[in-house]
Formats: sequence, C-alpha cells, structure tokens
Amino acid sequence: MMLSRSHRNARSVSFRRSVFFSVFLATYIFLFIACIPQAFSWAGEPAKLTILYINDPHAHYLPYQETGISGLTGGFAKVATVIEQERTRARSEGRFTLTLMGGDLLLGTPFSTTFKGELGAILMNHLKFTAMVVGNHEFEYGLNNLLSNLRARLDFPLLSANVQTKRGDYIFDRTLQGRIPNYKTGFTIIGLTTQQTAKITLPENVQGLVFKDPINTAKECIQGVPSNDLVIALTHLGVDEDRKLAEACPRIGVIIGGHSHTALFKPLKVHNTIICQAGCYSRYVGELNVDVERGKVVNYDGKLVSLEPDVKEDPGVSATICKFKERLDPRLNAVIGRTEVALGSSHRSRSGQATALGPLIAYAMATNQEAQVGLVNAGTIRDSLPTGDVTLADLYTALPFTDTVVRMDLTGKDIRNALQRSLQLPDGSGGKLQTFGLVKCVNSAHEVIISKIGDRDFAPDAIYTVAMSNFLATGGDGYSVFKENGRNIQTPGVLITELITNLFKEKKVITKSLLKKLNVSSLNQSR
Repeated sequence: MMLSRSHRNARSVSFRRSVFFSVFLATYIFLFIACIPQAFSWAGEPAKLTILYINDPHAHYLPYQETGISGLTGGFAKVATVIEQERTRARSEGRFTLTLMGGDLLLGTPFSTTFKGELGAILMNHLKFTAMVVGNHEFEYGLNNLLSNLRARLDFPLLSANVQTKRGDYIFDRTLQGRIPNYKTGFTIIGLTTQQTAKITLPENVQGLVFKDPINTAKECIQGVPSNDLVIALTHLGVDEDRKLAEACPRIGVIIGGHSHTALFKPLKVHNTIICQAGCYSRYVGELNVDVERGKVVNYDGKLVSLEPDVKEDPGVSATICKFKERLDPRLNAVIGRTEVALGSSHRSRSGQATALGPLIAYAMATNQEAQVGLVNAGTIRDSLPTGDVTLADLYTALPFTDTVVRMDLTGKDIRNALQRSLQLPDGSGGKLQTFGLVKCVNSAHEVIISKIGDRDFAPDAIYTVAMSNFLATGGDGYSVFKENGRNIQTPGVLITELITNLFKEKKVITKSLLKKLNVSSLNQSR
C-alpha cells in the first residue's frame, strides 16, 4: 500500500520523536543510577571538617624576639599566612573549614592600651574567623568598650552562653549553628567564659553581670541540638576546666580552649571528647582535622603550627599593623632607663618564686604611699623586662593594666592570712603575691611565718600600713580580706606604671647592688 508524501512525512516525524524520547529517557535513567552511589556516599561517609584556631593573643599583633631564637616569631601576619595555607590544603582534600578564636584578644601590648580592640577586630575580619569566645580580659576596658568598640566591629559572632545580666538577659550570642556542605551533618558551637572573670577584673568592669556555671550552661545548650550535629565548645576556661567539661558533657565532640595559655602540641582526648589549645601570644596556629559521623568524631588528627622566623608574613596584614603602629603615641619609644638585671618574669611570679620585678613594683607603691608593706599580684605582670634600655612600650607590655595605688591599714593577722592564701593557690595563678617590706618563710606544716615587718618583729595584732593595687583592694583574685578588713583606705589615683616610670628615670640604671640596697632582692623577701 502506497503512502502519500504527507503520510510518509508524519510517520517519519513520529519515528524521530520516538527515538529522541527513548534516548532521552535512557540518558536520564543512566544519570540517575550513576548519581545514586554518590548520593548514598555523602549520606554514609563521615563528614570532613578542619578547625583552625588561636587563643590568648593578648594584642601580640607584631612578631617578637624570643630568647635563644635568631629572628622574629609569632604575630598576626604569620598567623594569616598559615591559616590561608591550611585552608587551601583542607579545600583540596574536600574538607570544610572553621576558624575559631579562644578569647583574650585584649590586654598585653600598647596596641591594646591605645586601640582597645579596634585593630584586633580589623585583623580577624580580614582572616575570616568563624567565631570568637569572650575571654576575661575582653572586659578590661569596661563593658561598653567590649560591646561598642570590639563586638560592633566584628563580622562574625562573639560567643558566650554563660554571661548574662542580673535580669537574666544574654548580651552575647550563646551558640552558632551551621551545616557542613554536601553532608547531613551540621555543627553547633557553644561559647563558654570562665566564671572567675568577676574575681579577676575590676568590679566596675563587670557590674550588673552574672557568670553562670559553664558545665550547667553547656548541658542546657546541648538540649535540642540535632543528633547529627557535632557539638563544639569554644571555651575560655583553661585546660583543667576543659577536662572537667569533657567529663561532665560527653555529648561535646571537640573543645577549642583558651585562658591557661597551654600549648597542646597533640590534642588531648577525654573519653570521646577532643581538647585543643594553642598556647598564647599568637605563637602557634592550631589545626584539627576531624571526620564526623552521626554527630560523633570517628577519626581525628591535630597539631600546632609553630610560627618560626622562617614563616613568611602576609604583606597585607603586616601593612595594616604598621599603619596602626604609626598611630601609636611616639612617646612610647622614649627610653626611660636601663636595667642590668633581667626583671620578670610572669611565669616565675605565677609559680610563687621571688623575682626582681614584683618586689620592685611593691617597693615603688610602698614608698610612694609611705607604707610599711607593698603587695602586688603576679597577674599584674604580663611580660619581663630584659637587660638593656627600657622604653615606655616595654613597660606597658610588661604592665599593661591601668591599675592605681591604694593605701590601707591592716592587722598583721590579715596580712598573714593573705600570704597564706597566696601560698595555697596553684602554680600558674595570677593571685600569687610578691611582697616588699616583710621577711617571711614557710614552715614544715606549710604555714607562712612572718618574722619582721620593716625593722620590727611581727605582731599579729599590730596595725600596718599596706600599699597595693586598686584591683587587690577591691577583692580581686579572691582577696576579700582586703575589701572587708581594710581601714583608713586612701585612693590617690596614681598609676602603677607612672610610679615605675619615675623610678627608672630617677635611678637611671637598675643593678643588682641597687636592688639589694632597696631591699627588693630575693634574699630580702624570704629566709
């Protein structure tokens, strides 16, 4: 049977449509089947996450000289280089990256004293941090500075779940939640600030605030977190408290910590919780790689990258820091004196060992106030003064606080109780006291025995005039004895840094013989 041209054309079009549809359907089915293994692979394989972190930089933005090392170490320009390198490496391995900061950006160098967090915010924004936890030293310049000069400048959340007002309002973001691309797994970051903040800063800095128990807060925040989410605690508690947190909250998979300045070159593992911390003073960048399955870490490895002299500085970050350096008061470079004795260090003071700098500060306060005794807490001293010329910048780095001198009367018993408390504090505590004007020892029962104050035998019921910082006078570091028992309190408002500056200018050179003459050598402190 012959078909007309029109019938033949229609049949040909129909046939081509049928072939096209068949090819399309086959291709669609093939692609769908090909994609099924990958879809199931993403759902079944552990999620890959890299966490980069720093903590406790204390405004050490510039690289610095370390004893025994040729060249400069640390600094944010080196931090930037390493973070970018590790992000690139993680990206090439198909890993998602978080960049976290464990608190105490502020206090430690003239950059902090002058700019009070402005430069740090600019640098961390440039480095694209994911989140930062509030450290205790973030409060040093008052709550208003923390909120308006630091937090307001940040492009990322400032976290603390356990800081609230007395009315119960939370002033910081408590948690940060997100997803790991291509996987069903997410993450929840909880910020936790040390409960000791109220005791280790001036009362007016935290007036109206409550620091809740971090463990109870963590348990509260964990409730409602999806079971597939990895829980990360970003803490400023110290490594010992991080261990306790891990013991009490096994749901936490990772703790990125700060506050104790501990360099954990390999992550700690407490049960199933991984604990990390990267020293201090922007000396290291921490790197933790974790594989996560159903909200749990199933595999991990971590390390600290040491910012040695051979680590190149990011030119953009370095240029930004230099611009701010030019804005610093030029008087900071002025030489105020010279020392032939290494004065410090913070580490020795915090271990209760006698140092030259601590008693020298106590001497300057006591003589200025015509007091018989001078007391200074180790936490006041943040760095040492090495031999050689001493500039104002050096002094403000060693003594960055704006503490003033307070004079009060105390009984001998009160003074002995304070020294006994200092003795019982653990090594590393900023509450360890350095003294001037008294001779003491520790007996076999681990009791402080004061034999003399000045040239006279010690008497527990006698009244003595004592000079100390306004921080100690208001009960700082838990010394309630000063706040509760001090009498005839005088607050002249003289800065401790001003006293030490004047001391250097007057004495010109600090020598061993001068320290002995001033009764501030270690032999004069204990027998």
